[in-house]
Amino acid sequence: MDEHKSFPKRMKDIVNTYIKQEQSAHTVPPAETSEQSETAQQATTTDASALQQRITELEEQLAALTREYNEVREKYVRSLAEMDNLRKRTEREKEQLVLYATERLFSRLVEILDDLNAAVEAGKQSRDYDAMLNGLEMIAAKAHRIYEEHGVRPLEVQQGEPFNVELHEALVHVPHPELPEGTVVQQIQRGYLFRDRVLRHARVVTSAGNAAADGSTGSTPSEQSSPSQDS
Repeated sequence: MDEHKSFPKRMKDIVNTYIKQEQSAHTVPPAETSEQSETAQQATTTDASALQQRITELEEQLAALTREYNEVREKYVRSLAEMDNLRKRTEREKEQLVLYATERLFSRLVEILDDLNAAVEAGKQSRDYDAMLNGLEMIAAKAHRIYEEHGVRPLEVQQGEPFNVELHEALVHVPHPELPEGTVVQQIQRGYLFRDRVLRHARVVTSAGNAAADGSTGSTPSEQSSPSQDS
């Protein structure tokens, strides 16, 4: 049977094969006498009627199966189209959400640019250090507030807390007379969290423990195997 034929075509081939087999099975050889011929003709007529009835039943079954096949195929094609439309609609909605969130964030960040530009212009006309510092502090506070509204907050690092590779990035490893090895000595650059994810690791100096009796200084983790320098 050809695998590339459609379902209805394959069913028709099966029915035609069955009909040929039935006709061959009911073929009556030539009668030797008139009585035998008449009996055989009656039997052939009966068999032909039964065969025709069977053919009609098979044709009806084939038509029902064909209708069922077409209905299932139509539902399948329609489902594929609906899934594709849903995927495209979801992608468009996702893009719109990202665009809206980005637009909302930058609409607030331009306020900081306005304040910075105003501070620069004020600095060109005045040398009042206290006023300039006060203005910059206000701008910084406003920037922190806007970032926090959008889920960004500073990663607080305290001296003496254990070094955490998931939150911290060690720049230098130095001896310390009081802090144990593997703790934070100083924060060099503040880190930030976006909701509960690390946006930027805090860059810190870590303690090598009370090992400064020889007058050596610390090094970055990649330099610990190299000779140390005097502090």
